[in-house]
Amino acid sequence: MIDVIFQLLIYFVLTANFNPHEGILTAKLPRGSGVPNPSLKLPVKPLNIELSPAGQTACRIIVQSRSVGGTFTELADVLVSLQHAPQRGRHGAYKPDDPIIIKPRGQVRWQHVVNAFNAAIKAQYSNVNFASAEEK
Repeated sequence: MIDVIFQLLIYFVLTANFNPHEGILTAKLPRGSGVPNPSLKLPVKPLNIELSPAGQTACRIIVQSRSVGGTFTELADVLVSLQHAPQRGRHGAYKPDDPIIIKPRGQVRWQHVVNAFNAAIKAQYSNVNFASAEEK
């Protein structure tokens, strides 16, 4: 019995393939003097859209602490008015690539979250994100 165990041990040692690169993650570290680049811009404060339930099927929409009407068409109109795109005739404070964060609160229906996303895309924003849902 011991002979068989030793033979198996020798077999597994000889047939094992130890790859020297296994477990090594390649990383490209930045090169430079460590002095910050003055041309880098500070991160932009995101545009927050909060969705909270209002009754069984309705949804209350809040954009930057301002209540918006109950429809997502009105949300799209508000987002258009907040957008800064002079080539499109829009003179708001947020650029089309500034982040938008959709924050569902409580038991908001998923359809309302999708409708808010569609309203942001309709208003021609390109950086739309979701925050995690909060339970009460």
